[in-house]
Amino acid sequence: MKFRFLKYLLIFQLLLGISLAGDLRVNIINGTLDEPGTADRVVLVDMAAGMVEIAAAEDVVKSTTFSDVSSTGQSQYLIRATLDGVSYSTMFVPPSEVTAWEISLTVYESASTVHDVNASVPFFVIYGFEDQLYIQNRLVLENVAAPPVTFVDSPGLINVHIPESVSDLEYLTFKSASMPVKTALTVDSNNGQVLPNPIKPGVSEIDMAYYMPYNPEGTPLNELVSYDIDHFHLYVMPVSLNVTAQGLVREGTDNENGLAIYAFENVKAGTMLEFQVSGRGMSESDQNENQQNRQTSGKIVVENRIDQNVELAFAGVLVMVILISLFISITQQSHNLKQESIEMLINQKTDLLKQYAKLDKLSSDNDEKDRVLYRLVSVYKTLDRIK
Repeated sequence: MKFRFLKYLLIFQLLLGISLAGDLRVNIINGTLDEPGTADRVVLVDMAAGMVEIAAAEDVVKSTTFSDVSSTGQSQYLIRATLDGVSYSTMFVPPSEVTAWEISLTVYESASTVHDVNASVPFFVIYGFEDQLYIQNRLVLENVAAPPVTFVDSPGLINVHIPESVSDLEYLTFKSASMPVKTALTVDSNNGQVLPNPIKPGVSEIDMAYYMPYNPEGTPLNELVSYDIDHFHLYVMPVSLNVTAQGLVREGTDNENGLAIYAFENVKAGTMLEFQVSGRGMSESDQNENQQNRQTSGKIVVENRIDQNVELAFAGVLVMVILISLFISITQQSHNLKQESIEMLINQKTDLLKQYAKLDKLSSDNDEKDRVLYRLVSVYKTLDRIK
């Protein structure tokens, strides 16, 4: 008896897990005007299927609706709207208990003149090795314009600086309320080195890392600061490395991570910081001896810069992988249960057809006939979905 109960419970759970479909209404909000907005294009991307674009709408005014959107325990979608060449996106996980959903996505008007953008440099790290310097730099831009707008123009509005003496650009990434993405450097005849990425309302992060040749007798390193910076943070490893520059102040030492701490105060836009670096850099043996320290130094800051929302998304993906692995391990059992459920529904269909035929001959109880017919239609629909 207990085994039979468990068997039907599993069949019931299998039926609940059948893929349902519903309608998803996407409302476009103009965050600049604080009213219903428009979008040049809105697309629906299936994240569980490998970021496949499954539906799209052009020239959307106020809202658009996507039909037959699958809703299962693994369904996860990205909704992306484009306005004036700038993309805005949000994630959507459809609740399984309903088959009609609604979500809002905010877009912004665009402007080509940058204003009300605060800048900071959380860290500029110089790692000295025997024959090369390794530089890590993060620039943070906060767009606080009111009303909120997105700043964008060709070839770009974000000023950055990579010295000509760089031997290897390890990475250059841009992040705006999402995971960092690779970006490309463009040289503007009027503004110098720029990035093409838009400056959306809120916080954006630009991270870069590069190598350059190093002579322990003395190597110049220049950094062009394109924004007003109240406190420019400089970290140096090893602590014995000599770094000098006009206005540079030693603030202390991070003994745990093996970093010397320096800073500039009130750096104005357009200032060229001219460092002079000298002294013995780290050798391979030094790196092995100080490996634990380096793992908790500036490099780890860059590698762990994912925000909480993205961490939650990663956790969801991990859970999904575990569930998929579990599903694969019980595929055969699920197949058998599915066959049993189909047989059970076929038997139920046969019984209902017999009942309906008897009631049709009697022609006395229309209410009962309607109830049987409704159950019969439900059985047919369920069979159609799971076959």
